[in-house]
Amino acid sequence: MQSYLANGQHDVYVAGLGSFLPGDPVRFTEIENVLGKLTEAPPKILSWIERMRPIMEEMLGIETCHYALDPVTREPTEDNVTMSVKAAEKAMAMAGITKDDIDLIVYAGVVMENICPPTTVLIQEAMGIPQVAEYAIHSNCTSIYKAIQLAADQIALGRYETALIMTSQLSSPMLRAEHYNQQVLTKPQVLLRWFLTDGAGAIVLTRNPRLGQKRMRIIETYTESIGLGEGPDMYCPIGGHRINMLEAYEKGWHHLTQNFDRVARLALDLGKRAGDRMVDRLGMDWTSIRYFFMNVPTKHIADQMLTDMRRDKNLPNLEFYTKLSEHGYPGPCAIIHGLDGFLQERTPQKGDIMFSVVAESSKWMYAGFVFEYLGPPSEVG
Repeated sequence: MQSYLANGQHDVYVAGLGSFLPGDPVRFTEIENVLGKLTEAPPKILSWIERMRPIMEEMLGIETCHYALDPVTREPTEDNVTMSVKAAEKAMAMAGITKDDIDLIVYAGVVMENICPPTTVLIQEAMGIPQVAEYAIHSNCTSIYKAIQLAADQIALGRYETALIMTSQLSSPMLRAEHYNQQVLTKPQVLLRWFLTDGAGAIVLTRNPRLGQKRMRIIETYTESIGLGEGPDMYCPIGGHRINMLEAYEKGWHHLTQNFDRVARLALDLGKRAGDRMVDRLGMDWTSIRYFFMNVPTKHIADQMLTDMRRDKNLPNLEFYTKLSEHGYPGPCAIIHGLDGFLQERTPQKGDIMFSVVAESSKWMYAGFVFEYLGPPSEVG
């Protein structure tokens, strides 16, 4: 395969993965008890919620999920920093490194812990790292992929040796009943309460081929924005010039929104095109892919994508892996949870190709990666 990373001085390896899920598992039927029931929305919205609940349960395929909330008081139990550090500690343990080995940290997520300083330096402080390079990437579902690309390129060029990449999603503060101005609440804003969840993930990248026990080599990374003239189809307008808190509350600018009709119409088609462009760019063949990791929020989209891939690409044995049913959808963390869970439950063969692509509907960005499974260091050539 062709690889832009090959233009660098070093191969780049995934040495460790770490996942963190806050709190106890919450069953789908208990989600609204934890987040708080909506009781002050317009009557039409309230009756619509009752009709949609069983439909969404079947469509999403989510059995349990996690929130960084006390289930009784609905007060936060974690933040982006604490969750990221807990995921990072697991990834570092898998890689067999300490904080002294890290010379680059990257945090990627849709909401930073503060407006400033960036979340990276808060994580640095929490971990007690005296000196380190850092980048903070603001994006949603594609953010972790962008972070992997940035760090992998820097390592391949020889600027850094070992990078700790973290991502987290705190949906619950934006989904609690107390967050909303329920009088201006819309149906798309309610739908998000049934599948967005909390969590964190971390990944250790290195040019040292002897670190970690479940090694993968990064073949390539990929990002693109193709949303000219489209969207935004997932958005939260507060920020920038819309910073007057009273006005934001009155107008509902702080409500997270997704245009589900457009997402359902565009996501599969644009995703297939993005996957094809990624494969073409690498000069690889779809039949070389052993495992397909789709970072998607709903079961019906995942099932349709896998069915189409197997049929259209003649890939009857392509395997798809996700933790959606157990975790819900923690945004960019989902791909780390999927990879981590896969390596805990399965043993790939040396040389197996692992492929992932994701859509970010906020303004139609796509990202992906190709990893090659290597196994423990004794098997690394």
